[in-house]
Amino acid sequence: MSLWKKILGQTDLSPEELAKREKEQAEKKKRKEEEAKRFQEEQDRKREARRIEKERRKAEELKSMERFFGPSPGMGKKITYSAHKEVFQYVERHLLREDEQVLGVIQAEYDKTKKREIKGLLFAAEEKMIFAFVRGNNQYIEEFEYSKMKGISLARDGFASKELFIDYGRGRKKFDDIIDDDTFKSFLSAVNGKIAEYRIKPVQKAKTKPSAKAASSEQGEDKYKQLERIAELKEKGILTEEEFQAEKKKILN
Repeated sequence: MSLWKKILGQTDLSPEELAKREKEQAEKKKRKEEEAKRFQEEQDRKREARRIEKERRKAEELKSMERFFGPSPGMGKKITYSAHKEVFQYVERHLLREDEQVLGVIQAEYDKTKKREIKGLLFAAEEKMIFAFVRGNNQYIEEFEYSKMKGISLARDGFASKELFIDYGRGRKKFDDIIDDDTFKSFLSAVNGKIAEYRIKPVQKAKTKPSAKAASSEQGEDKYKQLERIAELKEKGILTEEEFQAEKKKILN
C-alpha cells in the first residue's frame, strides 16, 4: 500500500477483510484489558495478604509486649521491646512456660567476670530470674532460682544509674548500668517479693504419714522455724512491719 493511501485511509482490502481485521483488533484489545485486570486483581490480593500478615504480626507483638510490660505499654516500653525484639521472642519461646507470668523487665549489664561484661535484659519471671542476650547466633542466657537468693543490695553507679548485687548461693552476682526509675523499683519489689515467698515456704515433709503425736510435734516446731525466718526477713528489711504481722498471723493460725 502506498504512503498516500495510508494517509487518506484507503486500503485495498475488501469490506469482509476489513471487518475481520477490526474484529481481531477488538479481541486483542479485550485480551489486553482482561490481562491487565487479572494482573491488578493479583496485585490487590498480594497487597491484602501483606496487610493481613502485617496486622497479625502487630497483634502478636502487642500481645507479647503486654505479657512483659502489662496492658497498654507506654512508648518507652514499646521502644525497649523493638530494640530488643530478638531477646524478648527468644525468652518467650524457649525460657518461659506458656502461662508463666513476667513480673518485671529491665536493661542491665551483667558483670559475669572482671573481664567479661554482657549487656542484655533481666527478667523477673514467676518461677525464676533470667538474664538474656541474643543477637543472631551470638547468645548468652543464665537463669537464677529465687530459692538460692539470700539477699539484694544496691550501690550508686554514676548520676542516675544503680548497681544491683544479689547474694546467690555461695557467690554474688553483679548487674550495673541500670536506670534508676519506676521500672527498676517495680522490678526490685517483684524480686524481693519472690525471695521472701521462697524463704517463708514451709519445708516439704516426707510423703510418709506421721503419727498424730509426731505430726503435732512437727507442726509446733515448724511454726517456730517459720516465725524465726520471717523475723530475720523483717530485720533485713525484706518484709515490712505490715507484711511481718500478716505472715505471723497466718503461721499462728
